[in-house]
Amino acid sequence: MKFHLFKYLVVISLFLVSCSNEFELTEQGEDVPVVYGVISAQDTALYIRVEKSFVSETVSGNELALDPKNLYYDDIQVMLKHTKTGKDFTLRRVDGNKEGYQRDQTGVFANSPNYLYKIKRSEINLIPSDEYQIIVKKSDGQILTNATTPILNVMTDAKQDVNPKPSATLAFGYTSDFKVEFFPDNNSVIHDIILTINYREIDAKGIELRKSVDWVAGNNTSNKVGANNYSHSVKGISFYQFLGGNIPANDPANPVTRRFDNITLKIVSGSQAIKDYISIGQINLGITSSGEIPVYSNLSNGARGLFASKATFVREGMAITNTTMDSLRNGIYTRQLNFK
Repeated sequence: MKFHLFKYLVVISLFLVSCSNEFELTEQGEDVPVVYGVISAQDTALYIRVEKSFVSETVSGNELALDPKNLYYDDIQVMLKHTKTGKDFTLRRVDGNKEGYQRDQTGVFANSPNYLYKIKRSEINLIPSDEYQIIVKKSDGQILTNATTPILNVMTDAKQDVNPKPSATLAFGYTSDFKVEFFPDNNSVIHDIILTINYREIDAKGIELRKSVDWVAGNNTSNKVGANNYSHSVKGISFYQFLGGNIPANDPANPVTRRFDNITLKIVSGSQAIKDYISIGQINLGITSSGEIPVYSNLSNGARGLFASKATFVREGMAITNTTMDSLRNGIYTRQLNFK
């Protein structure tokens, strides 16, 4: 089983609008809370999904899944607590379908409503490096579950956290290494390095379209090479092989000219809980006595799911060297793309 942190964090976002079919969620007929939340100080609003398990000896699971009453609690409060000050922030229940987060239409679960718990960034102002706790409790005060995560600091160019520097031109030699070195905070322990290649297509009529493709140059990177720095290298030839396999070849019947614009460098970082989740998912089948892959959860009281933190570094407008541009135009993997 292979994971990409970047894709995983997208999937976690999709967990906000869908529900996993992978969990066995019945504990002797009692409700088991299911919580998903990956929060960031960069988000304009935080969304947490809280659902419950369901079981019946007489009604099939598929039928139960179609009734929203079996998916959601009506008598709970979802809160985030700043552990340093003890200050609580109460999230409000919203319908994700009306917030722009449509629930997956392909699953067996009811699509509407799609309840999430939301708080705006301006209402909570997460403090990087501090810890926050999620608390899910019933109206009578009974705590169903809780979990804690540190808030990740965002790397910046002002602090010179990432090499190559902003002024650098990126070089991709066929036989040489392309290297990224970065200095995240101590709680950022797993990373994806994504290069977005931005370009334009001009057709025979002169109509221009801006396009881009995302190359995950490093996935699940946790190669720590110093006290607080990470390094990842990839052969330059991979850059051309990726473009050759992900941009359609020029069609002589409908020719286009392509112009390279620039590259956006992105590093998506995750906290320890995300690393643990991915590590558990990579365990081979059969390693446990039941022959099943263990299910990771960092929620208390037997609840299932994940509460964690992420941070995203973004640098736009990076150029490439003349040699790299020449290889893009004329190299064996990309000359059919008709870059000029």
